[in-house]
Amino acid sequence: MTAQTHGIFHRLSGEGRKVLMVSGLNGQARFWDGITTTLSAQFSVLVFDQKACGATPDDGAEWTIETLAADAFAVAQSVFGDEPFAVVGHSTGGAIAQHMAAAHPQQVDSVVLSGTWMRADDYMRAVFDLRHELLTRAPDLDPVLGNLLRVPLDDFKPPVPAVALDPSVTLRRINALKGHDGTPLMERINQPVMVIGAQDDRIVPIHLARELHERLAGSTLTVLPDGGHFFPQTRATDFAQKITDWLSR
Repeated sequence: MTAQTHGIFHRLSGEGRKVLMVSGLNGQARFWDGITTTLSAQFSVLVFDQKACGATPDDGAEWTIETLAADAFAVAQSVFGDEPFAVVGHSTGGAIAQHMAAAHPQQVDSVVLSGTWMRADDYMRAVFDLRHELLTRAPDLDPVLGNLLRVPLDDFKPPVPAVALDPSVTLRRINALKGHDGTPLMERINQPVMVIGAQDDRIVPIHLARELHERLAGSTLTVLPDGGHFFPQTRATDFAQKITDWLSR
């Protein structure tokens, strides 16, 4: 079932425990296409296009992770009502999920934080500073860098199809993620949390996932041996099984 809430495109499939999937920098529901069918066999799975991504129009705003989290919660509430739901967020979506969990502890009952971070380190800041400069000076090169970084080295087979939004949209989304520091949120997140990352992630290094796990009391940590930053796609079967097992616990 597809619909729109406040102009935000979303799609619901399956029945069972309610799960909201929040994608990363590209912001599109189709990021999850490789696992939606598997998950919807057991869960009621809600995916959506964030503002200016996919089928959802651009509102022209300067977003923050907090405003993106408010959008995500509004979509979930419009579909799930006041019933509790789990949030699975990857990369920027994981930063969004942190804010949702901290702000809505009654509705968000568990969280999967995938390929994400509490606070960026110097390496991650340098990567996104470079992407910001490329988008400003040579926007055609940004998708090339992004694809080189996101694909596992053993899986790389040029040419890799470019994954890009309008440069102005990507710049605003990068500004939002660069402003994220989840440190003050950690003590407010008391739901069950699964942190999952890939050992060879070259965008959000695995030590940032470990730091996130260490700061979230009672969280579990799963490390995939490979898969790159886009491991929900490149290692879709393994990823889907691990989060299915955890959500079914």
